[in-house]
Amino acid sequence: MRISDYPFTEDAAGAVREAGYSLESLLTKTSFKAVRSRAMQRVEGALSGSISESSPQSQAESLSELLSYPLARVMISCLGDEILLRRYALAEAKLAFRRLQGEKDSLPALAEDLGIYPQGRGPYKIHFSEYIRAAHGMKSPKWKLTNRDLSQGYLTVTEEELKRLMEEAARVRILKGLPLSVDEPICAALEEYLQPLREQLEALKARERVDLGAVEEGAFPPCIKRMLTDVARGVNLAHSARFALVSFLLQINMTVDEVTSLFNTSPDFDPERTRYQVEHIAGASGTRYKPPACATMATYGNCPGEDELCRRIRHPLSYYRRRLGTFRPLSQKEPGAGT
Repeated sequence: MRISDYPFTEDAAGAVREAGYSLESLLTKTSFKAVRSRAMQRVEGALSGSISESSPQSQAESLSELLSYPLARVMISCLGDEILLRRYALAEAKLAFRRLQGEKDSLPALAEDLGIYPQGRGPYKIHFSEYIRAAHGMKSPKWKLTNRDLSQGYLTVTEEELKRLMEEAARVRILKGLPLSVDEPICAALEEYLQPLREQLEALKARERVDLGAVEEGAFPPCIKRMLTDVARGVNLAHSARFALVSFLLQINMTVDEVTSLFNTSPDFDPERTRYQVEHIAGASGTRYKPPACATMATYGNCPGEDELCRRIRHPLSYYRRRLGTFRPLSQKEPGAGT
């Protein structure tokens, strides 16, 4: 195991401190140009969705890889984009997950650094409290504690599941503390690296911006507006909220592609899985699902608070139709008809 492969660990942080290089030297000295370039590559990986692999062949190259991680965090903080912060943490965690595929003997030690203490040599037993901390942000039903075998406070995970839990724990750790408080002169010293990254970030946002066409966002009810805001900020929606948002947008004639692309800022975004879920709600299985009524939204905690119109209707689609000014009754096949 190379420490530089897992720069978010305590051992790696200790190695950086022991190296004793100042931030000023990393920013200005010609000998650290490779560190600056690799740090930029790490941020570019956040923009593209995958940080390129680096295989150091010497001690100097390993040190460069190790030092590029804290410098990348500085660059990310200078750019100051919340969505990019989340994408960066996810990209670093995915890089770690790929590297974990080659680990065996060192896997337990790495897991312990992340707060998971596996017992055995695979399958592993871990305490439910450690499992909950690592898996709480993972929305797939398979990760719910109620769907796991639990005995005397411990549950069993496969080696691959342990690696996935470690990936999620790494993502949370990497995101913690970002953005850093970085002085303006430091950001100015990195400008030759930051400007191309800004351009790439703006290009990415332009590509991912969904043209809603005839869809009138201003007519959305407060619950849908809140969910869209959370998604844009890179927040993982609860399953009930994600279902409500997707079913609503599909009902107002957004396409599967448009709805799927809305979630590409989510930390756990998986294009294939997201498309499958959206297509399922759209009716691929034979049933086209409809968004829940206001009462159900409130029950699941997905109502951020009523406005004046909310108090006179019983369904988000009714709200949208009223706001559009089309006061004709909804068809009998649409939820909220007659409200």
